[in-house]
Amino acid sequence: MARQRIRQSKAGARSHARGSVVLNAVKIFKETLRLLRIDLQLLRSELAEKMGVLGVGLAFTTAAVIFLITAIVLLFVAAIAALVDYGLSLTVAALMVATALGVLGVACLWFGLRQFQARRLMPLKAIRQVERDLESIGRGVSLLTHWGEKS
Repeated sequence: MARQRIRQSKAGARSHARGSVVLNAVKIFKETLRLLRIDLQLLRSELAEKMGVLGVGLAFTTAAVIFLITAIVLLFVAAIAALVDYGLSLTVAALMVATALGVLGVACLWFGLRQFQARRLMPLKAIRQVERDLESIGRGVSLLTHWGEKS
């Protein structure tokens, strides 16, 4: 009779332990969903921030195009001035301005195109956070599994 009570007690403890494991698994699942929801919010806000980076890149690329077109126009004006005026002063001045605008345009183009690099547009904060969340979920699952094996 005493042995039967001990067996029943052990069986009850095992079923209680299994119930606790299921309850913990449900808690982990709910926490996972909560973390995913937070990570999606972070992803949304980070992508909005990256759209600002795209805007800056687009603005500087547009400025580069404007400067380069201006430089070409000034080169034509310098060529016309060279034909009209056989003197050196007007032509040299126009070529110096055109060269300066060309250098400025190339610099803006270089900076603007750098903004379009993939590593600058990646939502790195959200990716790191998802990796951390997955690690913590993995630790929780391994603890739960380890605890369930002890019971």
